[in-house]
Order: sequence, then C-alpha cells, then structure tokens
Amino acid sequence: MSLDVSLQELEARIRDISLDADPETMRRDGYRVVDWLVERVTRLRASPLGYELRREEAEKLLREAMPEQGAGFAPTFDEYASKVAPNAVQLDHPRFFAFIPSAPSFASVLAEALVAGTNVFAGTWLESSGPSQVELVVIDWFKQMLGLPERAAGLMVSGGSVANLTALAVARRRALNDEVRDAVVYLCDQTHASIDRALRILGFEAHQLHRVATDSAYRLNPRDLELQVARDRDRGLRPFAVVASAGTTNTGAVDPLAEVAEVASRHRLWFHVDAAYGGFAALTERGRRLLAGVDRADSVVLDPHKWFYCPFEAGCAIVRDGAAMRETFRILPEYMRDVAREEQEVNFCDYGVQLTRSFRALKVWMTVKTHGAARLREVIDQCLDLADYASRLFADSPCLELVTGPELGVFTFRYVPRGFSKSAPGAEDFLNCLNQDLVARIIAERRLMLSSTWLGPRHVLRFCVLNHRTRKDDVREALKLIEECGRESEARVTS
Repeated sequence: MSLDVSLQELEARIRDISLDADPETMRRDGYRVVDWLVERVTRLRASPLGYELRREEAEKLLREAMPEQGAGFAPTFDEYASKVAPNAVQLDHPRFFAFIPSAPSFASVLAEALVAGTNVFAGTWLESSGPSQVELVVIDWFKQMLGLPERAAGLMVSGGSVANLTALAVARRRALNDEVRDAVVYLCDQTHASIDRALRILGFEAHQLHRVATDSAYRLNPRDLELQVARDRDRGLRPFAVVASAGTTNTGAVDPLAEVAEVASRHRLWFHVDAAYGGFAALTERGRRLLAGVDRADSVVLDPHKWFYCPFEAGCAIVRDGAAMRETFRILPEYMRDVAREEQEVNFCDYGVQLTRSFRALKVWMTVKTHGAARLREVIDQCLDLADYASRLFADSPCLELVTGPELGVFTFRYVPRGFSKSAPGAEDFLNCLNQDLVARIIAERRLMLSSTWLGPRHVLRFCVLNHRTRKDDVREALKLIEECGRESEARVTS
C-alpha cells in the first residue's frame, strides 16, 4: 500500500473508466461482425482461397508501433477485413482439398462467440458447474460413439498434438511410473509427427521409437510388430506402447486396429489410437467397420475441429482408465483447496496440463444439439461418397494416375503425361519433378488447394474431402483445374 497518496487523492484519481461501449454501440459492432461472417460464407464458393504475403509485404502492410490512442472498433474491423482476412487461406472453402480441411458449421461459430463473450473458466467445478457438465456429456458422447467403457475419462484440449501428449503422459505414468529408461514405443512411418514430438517432450530418445513395417496399403503390420516386441524383450528392453492410426494424414489409412489390439494385449503394451482425423467416421456404418478394434484402445485422440465441423481449437483426449488420467495430472496446492472436488464433481484441471482453460465443449455440444447425430452422419457419409466419386473421375482421366484409393475421405494420385513410359530411364525422377511443379502451380493460383507427400520414392498429390460445403461441381472443377495446370507443368518441365 502506498502511504504517500492520501485517500482523498485516490478518490479523485479513480474515474471509474471501462473498456465497454454503450449497449447500442456494442450491438452495432456485433451486428457488423455477424453480417460480415454471413456474407463471407455465402460468397465462399465464388471467392479465391486466399493469399500468401511475402514477409516484407506483410511488414509493410501491418507493421506499426503500439498505438497510443484507439481508432475505435469500426475502422479497426475494416482494417482487419481489408488487410488481414484476405491474406490467409480459407480452410473452409469448398475447393480446399489439402491437408485435413476444417469447415466449422455456423452454429459452432456462434458457440465460439458465446465462449469468448462469457469467458468461462472451465478448469474447476466451482467456477463452471454447468460448462463442466456439458463437457462430461460431450466426452460421454464420444465414448459411446467409440464403444469405450463408462469408466473412461477425457477432456477437451487444443487439438491432436496436445491430446496425444496428454494421453501418452498418462501411459508413461501408469505403465512406467515415469521411468522411461530402456522403454520402447512402436509406431510406423505413417504415424503423425505429433506423436514423435509428444514422446520427445516426455523424455524418450529417438532410438526408443521403433518403426514397424507397413503393408502395401501403408498400414502398420501387426506381424512385424509382434516380431519386434519379442526381439526387443530378448535384448532386455521394455516394450511399453504401440501407436496405431485411425486415418493417417498421408493416405487416410486405418491401421488394423483389432489385430494391433491383440498384439498389445498379449505383450501388455499400452494401445494408443490416434483417431484425430478419422475417429468421427465411427458415426457411420462403414466407418464403424473400418475402425473395428478402436474400442479396445487404452487411449484415443479425436479432433472435433476436423470431421465434426467445429472451429479451431478443439481436440479431445480419452483414456480408458479414467482414474489413471486424474492420477497423472492432479496436484492440489494450498490456493486450490477451496475448489477441490471428489469423483462426482469433476475438476477438468485434474485431467490435463491446463488450469486456466476455455469452454471448448460448447461448440461440440451446440453443433450436435443443433444438427443432430443423424445429420452429421449424413454429411460424413456424403464426404466419403464424394471422395469415392472424385477418385473414379481421376482414375478415368487420361493424364492422372491413382496411387492409393479413397480411405476415410483421402486418396492420392499423380500427373502422368499421355503416352509416357514409366519404364524409361529417369522416369520416376521426371514424374516427381513434374508433380512437384504441379502442386506448386496449383497452390500459387489459389483456385484450388491441394497438398502433396512422398509415398516411398514417389511424390504424390493428396485429395481430401471433409467439407460439408463441397459439392460434385467442386470436384469436377478441381479435376478440370488439375488437368489444366498439369499440362502447363508438363510443358515447362519438358521444355
């Protein structure tokens, strides 16, 4: 307390200022944002996919000192709309087929606005009993969808990377008591890089990550897994966990989960399934068949901001042994004694790394409540059908070659000139160069967005359908643009 300022001086100094505008101004500013968002969605198909600035362009456009005086919301918003928003790729564009697209529903966007507007602290039951109950309900929906037991526990996190880290931290604690020396984790060359990063953070060295062979469909091979586990045990190592994928980024492949689960059970391995992308296919009949065995996982990761149509950030980690999850993360310092709760009233801060955490479950809850599981199932089925439809059109093209067929909305292909002999010397190098030029050309034009990857020695392009706004016309337009850009790349590379 400052003693050199009198109480009267303090009373005169405090002017009761606030950052709130009057109600009418707040409504006007809010309507401005909503109107802009609605207009953006309605013109999305006709708009370019967005632009990428060079760093010097971005600096020139946006660099400034911290302003001393505010300009007000309207001109600030106009600057955002004219300078910032156009210079980002629109992942929810109907012709965005790259990486794993994200196309939130408008209901989930409004839910996110409610989360920001109410600024709920979703770390403890005391401060968020209603939001915490919503999160429990959402986690139970996911558990039921995947066939996980009632005792499983989970929480919403920022995305698959943190979800994988969270789940594997529980695995390390429960199976190894946090002692990682000589422990071995099994994964394959198609496993998402977030697994490698999570294991590095958790103290595993690169030599403790053993890569299992994949089959011709780029799926983890259970037989090779079994052989490696037996060999490592004979060498005095401690086989600890196996990571399987339910929808790889490269090809959409789903590992043979039931067979991997059998190997994990025989050898007492923690069975982790990264279903960040493909897990929500379990809502559909064909998805459930493809994901058979996921119900045996010790931990599962999901990303509602992918195939469940929620805005970033929305990930989910679920652990079969819910008590182990709480045991891993719960720490109760003196300043948290007032909010301590037992099993019935859940403090989500006890189940992950965050104490301060937002109400991420609301956008999932409002999406499902608004549209219903049946409608979401129809949309996911439509995406699967569109990927199949696209792959057949591409296979019929005289200059495109299908490399891997559609799996969970993803297939891969490459451009091969008509009459080209793939057995000629240097043919593969030429095709790789040609397809690298093609994907760069497509990205630069911004009429379509694709991404590429390597499958062994072959450079291939990926086509991924997850967007609820994508239509057959978008697929046909994409094919037309790919063939057109391919001819331009062919002319350039052969000149």
